[in-house]
Amino acid sequence: MKDNQALNYALNNSDHILFIHIDDTLNNEDSSWGFKRRGKHRSIFMLQGLEELQKDLNAYGHKLNRFVGGAKNIFEGLIKQYKINSVFCEAIFAHEEQEKEKSIMELGVTIHAHFQSSLYMPEDLPFKVNDLPDTFTQFRNKIEAEGIVPEDPVVLSERIKEILPIFIVKENLSLPTFTEDYVNSSFPISDKKFKGGERNANLYIHHYFKSKYPETYKLTRNNLMGIECSTKFSPWLSLGFISPNQIYKALKEYERKNTANESTYWIFFELLWRDYFRFLFMKYGGEKFYKKGLGLSNDNFQHDEKKFIAWKDSRTPSSFINAGMNELNQTGFLSNRMRQIVASYLVNELGCDWRAGAAWFESQLIDYDVYSNYGNWSYISGFGTDPRGGRHFNTEKQKSIYDQSGAYESKWGKP
Repeated sequence: MKDNQALNYALNNSDHILFIHIDDTLNNEDSSWGFKRRGKHRSIFMLQGLEELQKDLNAYGHKLNRFVGGAKNIFEGLIKQYKINSVFCEAIFAHEEQEKEKSIMELGVTIHAHFQSSLYMPEDLPFKVNDLPDTFTQFRNKIEAEGIVPEDPVVLSERIKEILPIFIVKENLSLPTFTEDYVNSSFPISDKKFKGGERNANLYIHHYFKSKYPETYKLTRNNLMGIECSTKFSPWLSLGFISPNQIYKALKEYERKNTANESTYWIFFELLWRDYFRFLFMKYGGEKFYKKGLGLSNDNFQHDEKKFIAWKDSRTPSSFINAGMNELNQTGFLSNRMRQIVASYLVNELGCDWRAGAAWFESQLIDYDVYSNYGNWSYISGFGTDPRGGRHFNTEKQKSIYDQSGAYESKWGKP
């Protein structure tokens, strides 16, 4: 609820307000690749956050009204019954979300969509989004050369205490039972410290920046296992439980009180990568979902469905790759380094369509984010905008560097 421009705009420009969450039936249906678009791990994390959001709204005299179904049909019923004339939401520049927004506008309501998931706003950039450089390095250099400072997080409008709520009966939230696998995860959502929700996100960030971990982040970020080796902000960021501006503010406070070094800078660097993928979507839109992506790479390879299924089910010829896929499938989490390794293996060794891999990550990852997921997959596969083409990792070399002792493969080698 904090640092939420869309919410504040709604509160400050409405007489009554109805808080809704729609779990679109598409999320629980099979994708074109033959598996559910959202698996159990992200569902658990999302429900945890919604449960907390319900409590937070209750404290202000409001309710979170949950619906399951097609977004347009649900909005059509609500608009008729409650005479709704405006819808306030986040602007998401991905093809499917844009199409949903258009379909709801056809119902005769005004949509106020606020782009608010990036550290920098489009208007802060030293160029128009359509002139966004086609490489991250050029983008980063231009941002840093201008010395642009991200905006401070916005506080929740006091209007939330005054605005009149619209009450309807909500569905009860039910949390799935946890499996033992989460205990061994690098992001154990069965642990109360890692549950979804705004409160846990803020507590964890406070804990992280009270430690010395930021000072060694760049040295440990490629570790395959462990909670403290990387920031672990991404799950909360992906569902909007925390904003990049809140993280940036905490990072700068840490540097002011403790130290600023290459590792603390690298935390900002990763937030900048996250922004870059968002602006790429704004520039190119749904083209990122095509097989050819945005690049000029040759896409003559044939997708091998049997090899893809073996990859997602941890049955490849590589025991190291299988260990990574076991961790992903059992916990919904995977280190950034291992994500790159298994992605490269699918595309370069197995010759499969990169979009199939991106879809499987979408299904399994707790921290799935449409921009980062498809941005990273197109980058690895060579179907992004990088003129150097994709990234081809030598699997055995990666294993020798990052799992020299065999501890990772030993832990996750069995389904």
